[in-house]
Amino acid sequence: MKLPIAVASVFLTLAASSGASVLTANPQGCIDPTAYDADTDFFPDKFVPDETTDLITITYHNTYKIITNKFSNKSYLLYQCGTEPPENEVKYGWHHVVLPVPHTGGVAITETVQIPPLEILGKRSEITAYIGNPQYVSSPCLNHLMSDDAEEEEMVEIIYYPDDPWNTTLTDEGTADFLSRNPEAIVLTGPLGNVDADRAWGDASTQERTNVATFDWLGMYAALFNLEGTANKIITDTEARYQCLADNAAAVESDIQDEDKPKILWADYFDGIGWSIGECPTWDASYYCEFAQHCGASIISRPEGVGFSESYGTDTLYWYLTDDEFLALGKDAATWIYPSKTFGDVYDQKKDILDQFKSVQNKNVYDTQGGGPLAWYEQRLAEYDVVALDLCTLVGTANPNSSSIHVRKWFRNYFTEPVGTQGTCNVPEDITLAYVPEQAECTSIQSSSGGFPSEGSATAANSSQRTSAAFVSVLAIVAGIVSTVLA
Repeated sequence: MKLPIAVASVFLTLAASSGASVLTANPQGCIDPTAYDADTDFFPDKFVPDETTDLITITYHNTYKIITNKFSNKSYLLYQCGTEPPENEVKYGWHHVVLPVPHTGGVAITETVQIPPLEILGKRSEITAYIGNPQYVSSPCLNHLMSDDAEEEEMVEIIYYPDDPWNTTLTDEGTADFLSRNPEAIVLTGPLGNVDADRAWGDASTQERTNVATFDWLGMYAALFNLEGTANKIITDTEARYQCLADNAAAVESDIQDEDKPKILWADYFDGIGWSIGECPTWDASYYCEFAQHCGASIISRPEGVGFSESYGTDTLYWYLTDDEFLALGKDAATWIYPSKTFGDVYDQKKDILDQFKSVQNKNVYDTQGGGPLAWYEQRLAEYDVVALDLCTLVGTANPNSSSIHVRKWFRNYFTEPVGTQGTCNVPEDITLAYVPEQAECTSIQSSSGGFPSEGSATAANSSQRTSAAFVSVLAIVAGIVSTVLA
């Protein structure tokens, strides 16, 4: 095999210094356990959480790394395959899971939000089981792998008991049976899942304060497979597009008085209870508060003393409004985001009331089915920049001089647009391909002071980033070759 000159140079540098080498990419396989130097930094690509990421930390120690989930107070030790895990870290039982990386033992998932990170990293094949009701999965290729049409060796096991879906004993027994047959697998649990269970690995991304921080957990998934370099680029590029949208919104609104800035009604209805509306005491109180702030808009919130609350046996109060209270509060809103798929049913029940809303009269009501009936709870978290562009477009704070017209993906006009779809999986080609999230197109508005880059410089930066991405991919391949040679 002939390597390009640049690649060959990197390869020779690594091979020549394989004793106490300075690696340029994380290994994509095991190293020779008899010929490695423990002083070598095997993880030159390191994940550094965003400053708004509160619930995960990661430290690197040459041959191993430690991830801490601060929400569940659990830590996990990952050591480079071919090396030995540090004795002191292991013998005292400080870490809930100790695992060689890159991980190849399979992953059981329990929530749909865990699907996109694995697919983005090209690790769909590592998903070996889905614990839960498969009807909530949106990913076309994962749905294929859970179907009878999948090849036997790649089929994803479903651990779910439709005749008794809430029987946790059955689910626990099914999970234990799966782990007995897949002793190297881990089980990804959600923030409220059983993080103490055998080989459980907690994901608390949805408990983060910001959309950036939620997506930042891609770095945790990447650490399992030594793919931090790949994740770092995706995370950085997505955040850059997101920030570009905020800069544009600020420029568009620079001459608008606060009282004239767009206001959004964010509300849905719970049958038999009442109307739940958005509340944004701070910009980071919820993901939608951040989106609104990002686009220079505000969420219409429940006034103090209005409505009623339920606790449902917890310490949290959930506030609701009656029909009359909701009408008084929201009837004049120009834009209504209904964050669910039930608006049609509610409209049929309450047409007399809802027809009094300005947003309904002007057919300016949007639900969250633009990407499909359930994708809002799955792929949306990986495309937060596109969600932001959707919202900025709706409220008129996107770049008015953009060379392309943005077609909303996530917010669907209930009255004029069909429910979206996630498309199909082209089998077998797509099965092994990484999921590439849709990307928000953002050209910065150039201010009179030159504070924003021009379209040309943005294009040049994107070109440079693409080149860097290609090189990172090459280095990953080289690292794999070196691992093979050393072994």
